[in-house]
Amino acid sequence: MKKTVSVLMLYSMIVMSYTGIMLFIAPEGKVAYWVDWTMFGMSKTQFGDLHVTFMILFVIISIIHIYYNWSSLVSYFKNKSRNFIFFTKYNLTAIGVTFVFIVGTLTLSQPFKTVLDFQSDIKQYWGDELGRPPYGHAELSSLKKFSKKEGYDLQLVLEALEEEGIKVNSEKDNLKKIAKENGITPAKVYDVIFFELE
Repeated sequence: MKKTVSVLMLYSMIVMSYTGIMLFIAPEGKVAYWVDWTMFGMSKTQFGDLHVTFMILFVIISIIHIYYNWSSLVSYFKNKSRNFIFFTKYNLTAIGVTFVFIVGTLTLSQPFKTVLDFQSDIKQYWGDELGRPPYGHAELSSLKKFSKKEGYDLQLVLEALEEEGIKVNSEKDNLKKIAKENGITPAKVYDVIFFELE
């Protein structure tokens, strides 16, 4: 069982690292959902879901791993006389590194600021490259609400979409649903409306 726990911990860490990297480079949610962004066949939501479930698995397995290796872990807190001492060099180093990462990230100190700025630049790139919705989570608006919010006549919107072969079952359907039923993205639905009516 101990070997299984250790290997499972490794696999969980690999999956969490992979999904973490994908979420790091993924577009902002409003852009990802607007253009139905995927990478390696997976959406941002799927990467996020995997990241969360494997984080839970990692926590559970880590607790079990600590249980099996409790005596080894406790030995890191003992001196040569086998007396328990909290301020060992191993523990102080671990606390120091943890503290530096927390404070450095929250105060946007270097090199943490550079990493976070790089992530921001990637997010900006995706928005510039793929386009942004007219407002946050526009894909979840019903066609009726979207048309009203953007100042379009609903009947003209329906005609423009029909002319382009985009089927709309109900004006109450949101852009995401309409796009999915027609095998396109919400951004494409908007492009048709924009280019036909502007």
